[in-house]
Amino acid sequence: MATKKKSGASKLAVWIIVGLLMFGMIGFGAAGFNGTQRSLGKVGDKTVSISSYSTALQNEMAEFQEQIGRDITPQEMQAIGLDQRALNRVISTRALDQLVTDLGLSAGDERVREQVVEISAFQGLDGEFDREAYAEVLQRNNLKEADFETSLREDAARRILQEAVLTGVTAPEAYGKAMVAYLAETRDFSWARLTQDILVSPAPKPSDEDLITYHSENPAEFTTLAAKSISYIWLTPSMLADGIEIDERELRAAYDSRSDEFIQLPSRLVERIIFPSQEMAENAMEAITEEAATFEEVVENRGLTLQDVDLGDVTEAELGAAGPLVFSLQEPGVIGPAETDLGPALFRVNAILDGNVQEFDSVRDQLNLDVALDVAKLQIADVAEQVDDLLAGGATLEDVASETDLQLATLDWHVQSEGGISDYEEFQTAAAAVTAEDFPALGTLSDNGIFALRLDGELPAELQPLESVRDAVAKSWTEKQIKQQLRDLADGIAPQVSLDAPLASFGLTENLQDDMNRNDSVDGTPPALVMTAFETELGKAAVLDAAEGVIILVPRAIHAADFEDPQVQSLQSILGNRIDTTLARDVFEAFSNAARGAVDVNINQTTLRSINNNLLGGG
Repeated sequence: MATKKKSGASKLAVWIIVGLLMFGMIGFGAAGFNGTQRSLGKVGDKTVSISSYSTALQNEMAEFQEQIGRDITPQEMQAIGLDQRALNRVISTRALDQLVTDLGLSAGDERVREQVVEISAFQGLDGEFDREAYAEVLQRNNLKEADFETSLREDAARRILQEAVLTGVTAPEAYGKAMVAYLAETRDFSWARLTQDILVSPAPKPSDEDLITYHSENPAEFTTLAAKSISYIWLTPSMLADGIEIDERELRAAYDSRSDEFIQLPSRLVERIIFPSQEMAENAMEAITEEAATFEEVVENRGLTLQDVDLGDVTEAELGAAGPLVFSLQEPGVIGPAETDLGPALFRVNAILDGNVQEFDSVRDQLNLDVALDVAKLQIADVAEQVDDLLAGGATLEDVASETDLQLATLDWHVQSEGGISDYEEFQTAAAAVTAEDFPALGTLSDNGIFALRLDGELPAELQPLESVRDAVAKSWTEKQIKQQLRDLADGIAPQVSLDAPLASFGLTENLQDDMNRNDSVDGTPPALVMTAFETELGKAAVLDAAEGVIILVPRAIHAADFEDPQVQSLQSILGNRIDTTLARDVFEAFSNAARGAVDVNINQTTLRSINNNLLGGG
């Protein structure tokens, strides 16, 4: 009797359902609620369980935290609106379940049974379904068998509905082709940079009136950043390392423990083909030597791939008895047969890597610093507890500095501060957040240093008087005048440029860029350069500002996408799949929204607030 093999996607879906159900019950149990309260409300005739909302909320938080690379607090979760997003997801799911019921769709008992018996958590040591294990796992996770099986049934029915809705949902071929034509088009263009040295007249000099006007019309250039006057104490391993003496025995031990780093033996990048007999190995070697077959063909004839025979980077000792023969090659090539533990073999050497031995004396200073830093980290860990106790007891930063090795300093910190302690992200974060009401608290730096800070005052942004920034104003005014002269010159040249009158004909240094696509860039030029080349008519010039001078560019040729090119075909395939996926997602989202709009939604707001308060640590 033939059996139908379940798809990997179907199995994955089952596992996701199981994981979410159990995670929801574990992550949000009955704490804060009576044992009978399991419902958050209803969508149509379908109950919205507290556990499903909790699971959706925890999933939203996990996804968001993965995106930003850090954990978020429950308060941040609510501010971002993840709780509402989770609720909407649960409501949409239950609305689809209601539609499935209304349409009479259902997954049969046999389908549910197949899903249950495939879950390894419900299997015994023999790999077969264990009825007792099934009951025990569900009971341990506060799940009733009927509820669990209903969830599997509803999920299967939803997938049937989704497949029915999305069958045949593909984007028009012309749409994908138009996108590829746009993305795969390339252009040739020329460009030239105009700088001050091309100007005939010398750089203008500003009058006092020019400076006064420019200073008043460009206040942002000459306004200081808002800053915070901060006092801080800190101690890092590098501050202590110079004063720590390390004896010879410790340095030797450190060298020995890092021998793999300092003693790198000669090695080879090697591939090996094992043969059943010496005769077969000799025949293969003869074929390679006489160029009757390549090494790759011999590998293929053995029913192998190059990945199968790749040994990677190996030393002579690692090759065993074959080592001396393989290492006798003075350049890449094939050698053998050589006897191995697995039988006679041919070896191909793809690269010869020389060894590198760093003697103890040559790395003594580095070892001394590394060991000293490790010792310093331990010393800082010891003093951190003392500092924490002092601060908790009301000691000032000055008190702590006088009683410990921490150094006291001050700075006017702003968002662009750099150097010293400002190079630490942890300090930057703390400085940005500190207020006058905050008491100094111990913080840790990325190198295992420690710090604490105090806000002494706020320094508002302030326009600096002309007399204190006169040189800066004059420099900026002059640069702007030069830029305008260059722009005027470029604007005069641009209308005269054509395919028959290239940039070089105007005495400019012409740079040629060929086969550039929209995502390319040219070093030392504005990001807008390439896009401007695609926006400009063939043979016409465009002018754009650059950090240094101005640039004139002119497109010289347009190359339409070649749909016979394998790379373009690959792009068309990838883009087509993405478009279809996006379209399917949008269609099903619209379908889900319509299903949701067709049912009554009743959520108990009091219960919802209680759940969120419980999560936030409230009552």
